[in-house]
Amino acid sequence: MPTGRVYSELTRLIFRLSREWSTDNFEPHVTLLGGLLDSEEAILSKTSQLAAWIRPCEIKLTTMDYLDEFFRCLFFRVETTESVMDANLKARSLFKRRRDPKHVPHLSLMYGNFGSPVKEKIIADIGCESNLRFKVRTIHVYSTTGKPRDWFRVREFTLK
Repeated sequence: MPTGRVYSELTRLIFRLSREWSTDNFEPHVTLLGGLLDSEEAILSKTSQLAAWIRPCEIKLTTMDYLDEFFRCLFFRVETTESVMDANLKARSLFKRRRDPKHVPHLSLMYGNFGSPVKEKIIADIGCESNLRFKVRTIHVYSTTGKPRDWFRVREFTLK
């Protein structure tokens, strides 16, 4: 999760898009592994292990893009560095999710079901390229039950 100036800048953008397009807002984040179905205790225990295995790294946001998916409606792609991809592989291994589709690291800007013309207009208005970077020093576990506005942080783990 970004911090400081980058967090503030991305939060403003996410909240602005949320207001303009009547969508849920959420904190800026890069999902390492979603859809965990274990008990909370098991998830927290495994995430604690994972935090001990992963080193702090830099995240670089590259280009704005979109997919025809609710949770990847509009997003910044994350540069696929060895550190980023290795963190996902370690998480997939620990949570026994090796068969998941290939990880596409990204930072979502807007959730929803909008057609390509809307997304392309937003990209044209905002600009496609990003030069934002931030250091990742923690992993956050979130409860994602319900709508994004109902999500909350369960625990934060410091990377070793």
